[in-house]
Amino acid sequence: MQLDNSDGRRPSSTQRLPVNPRRHKVAPEQRKRVATACNNCNVRRVKCSGGNPCGQCSASNRECVYPTPVEKVSVPRTELEELRRKVDAYERALQEVIPDPSRRQELITQAAATPEGLSPSPSPFSPAQSFSPESSRRLAAPSVKAEPEDEQTTGRLLQDPDGTARYLGETSGATFLDHLKELLGAVLPLAQVEPQLSQDQDGTAFLNSLGRYYTADSRPLVEREEMPTSLPSNEDLATLLCKLRYLIQDGNGEWPSGGIYWFGDLNVVPSQIASPPSASDADMNEYRHLAFYHAALANITRANTSSQEVHGSASTPSLSEAYFARAALLVGNPLDITRCCTIGDVATLCLMAAYLIEMNRRDAAYMHVAAAMHICIMLGVHRGLVDERGKRVFWTVYVLDRWLSCLMGRPHIIMDDAIRLQLPADAPSMPPAAGLKAHVELSRISGYVVCNTYRVAPWEASRGGLAKQPDKAIWMLQQWQLTLPPRLQLSPDGLSNDPACCLLHMRYNMLLILAIRPLFLGAVKRSVARRLVVQTAEPSSTHTEHLKLCIAAARRNIRLGRQLTTLNISRKSPLHAEQHYSFNATVCLILEDLI
Repeated sequence: MQLDNSDGRRPSSTQRLPVNPRRHKVAPEQRKRVATACNNCNVRRVKCSGGNPCGQCSASNRECVYPTPVEKVSVPRTELEELRRKVDAYERALQEVIPDPSRRQELITQAAATPEGLSPSPSPFSPAQSFSPESSRRLAAPSVKAEPEDEQTTGRLLQDPDGTARYLGETSGATFLDHLKELLGAVLPLAQVEPQLSQDQDGTAFLNSLGRYYTADSRPLVEREEMPTSLPSNEDLATLLCKLRYLIQDGNGEWPSGGIYWFGDLNVVPSQIASPPSASDADMNEYRHLAFYHAALANITRANTSSQEVHGSASTPSLSEAYFARAALLVGNPLDITRCCTIGDVATLCLMAAYLIEMNRRDAAYMHVAAAMHICIMLGVHRGLVDERGKRVFWTVYVLDRWLSCLMGRPHIIMDDAIRLQLPADAPSMPPAAGLKAHVELSRISGYVVCNTYRVAPWEASRGGLAKQPDKAIWMLQQWQLTLPPRLQLSPDGLSNDPACCLLHMRYNMLLILAIRPLFLGAVKRSVARRLVVQTAEPSSTHTEHLKLCIAAARRNIRLGRQLTTLNISRKSPLHAEQHYSFNATVCLILEDLI
């Protein structure tokens, strides 16, 4: 028997001989040989024992390699030919639509690289599940006008009261309201409006604000003072810092969660320092650490001021604005790298950003958080070159970065892949780290929702357009909730006596609403179209489970918002985040009647 190739060389162990065509089929129960021989026994046409290694390879001390099993299926020839004809037709159509071969190959590669799904999950919103063809056909019903993807995925340039245009992306509440204004402006002429209603009652004033939004960023900041070093007495300062720590950090150690932010040591009072004779840069650099306390005083003064009294005038600024101006003067210009930047400066900028958020100066807060994050990168904090206190300050900056990114629909400052810093951990003389750690993990999901679900800065390939399948984001959020430690879980009635825990779950619900909101808005548009054009009010079954989940999250946020008001009854105005979560939940519940 000839075993050699035509060139006289024996086949390698990775090659195999073809199947002997003269061999007749034998039933599996009557076989005297194994079904598949190893490669060495196959090329030598000898009997293989089927072991690993087999007897022949073991005796001759050869590597025993079996072929990779290939699953075979048999289909009718007519079906195979039909599939081939379809592939040829699709290729011709693709060539006509995209004549450029390189662009065509790029799209084919991108589609081939996209995974079909992830591992199964007990959740009905597992990322492995996709929308059925029936849902797609219902979505493309002739009574609903399909919108171009670019129209759905583009943020908007909205003007502030002074006419300055600022870009707000898809996740921004102002952009969502602008979409609603556009929709209402299109359907109100078709609706029957009561003629006796005033302009405020018929919604004209609301619709006239299309393309505009309100922000305090258009107001100039208070002028900086010349002598910003004076602080209250140690006793008064300790009392104020204690109040601030209770409101925004860890409840003075009373909250089981340990709080969801850590801005620094708010229980340490600085030693009294004599004021300098002048306020030159050289003198102020020695008092730079006092900027942290002025920023803290600005926050607590703002929290103890009602919304009507929060803004002062140009001639007489409010007390919180005066404290913020002192902090700004002491911390100096963050872009001036000749001054020695420390993790203490990061904590100060973080507190200043928190104050600006409460003052509805989100663009200014965005810039302060960016400066704080870049100082962290310059100091190597993102690579772990810091102690536990610095670690918690960094993660607080990270949380604010992801929050502002979600709030304004803009890309976040640092990618998760660039961070090598461990998550917060429990440490002596520090509050528990559970709350901040869970907040960081939730903020990571927030970054995914903004960047991938809304395609603001996607790192995953999209199949199906904007937010057509928010299932992966929903699944990530549900997994986050299921893995929370007991101290962060809500009671059976859906509430908690820990304000930080309530606020954490409000953000979780807000992200659920945000992930589903494009589908929610689409359902509203279809409902309006049916009522006004087709003159029918039949409910739509498209994405029913998603819409129910969105409404349930909105209802939970309303209850949690009321609970926070009860827990913080001494505070004169709620936090900006509380107002944002409650407002978006209210909008969803108002629109619920339409769908």
